Amino acid sequence: MALQNRDELRTVLGDPALLGRVFARHAYGMRAWVDLFSARVAGTEDPATKALLATVVGDNARHMMMFRERALAHGVDPDRYECPDEGEAIYDRIDELHTMDELVGYALGSLDHFEQLLSVYADAAESDEDAAVIREVRADTERTRHLLAALAGPVGERLAAEAHELYRVRELAETPRYRDLDRV
Repeated sequence: MALQNRDELRTVLGDPALLGRVFARHAYGMRAWVDLFSARVAGTEDPATKALLATVVGDNARHMMMFRERALAHGVDPDRYECPDEGEAIYDRIDELHTMDELVGYALGSLDHFEQLLSVYADAAESDEDAAVIREVRADTERTRHLLAALAGPVGERLAAEAHELYRVRELAETPRYRDLDRV
């Protein structure tokens, strides 16, 4: 599923100062993923699945710190980011998923969407530091997508589509907020 507002996002990020707001937004989301997925590790019996969940948690924790650093470098306090309701719906839904197939599918849909966003962010990055962080996160995201794709089943496909829809709605709400000087 293609990013619906790609052109609008590119236009908004034509102002490179706004990339700090993007980093703050994703630092928030990565923290949510760490919290939600780390809670699943202890209750997972299969060692390979446990390792996969721990990898997702570890990658998100590392990426969160990288994005926080980049937000701060742009003069944006990532702790001031306010997630819109459309974003919170994404994280609320993760908490409702129970089977590994559901989690894998939802994560795949999320990572597919994130990869499309990272592509736009890479085009907007003007500093070497921003570009390097985005490159590293893209490489990790691609690796994780391949690991998860091997586990995806029929329920996962439905959940991937659901994640895409929730992220589509979030982007329509989030992108205009980057211009709002009263918001992070």
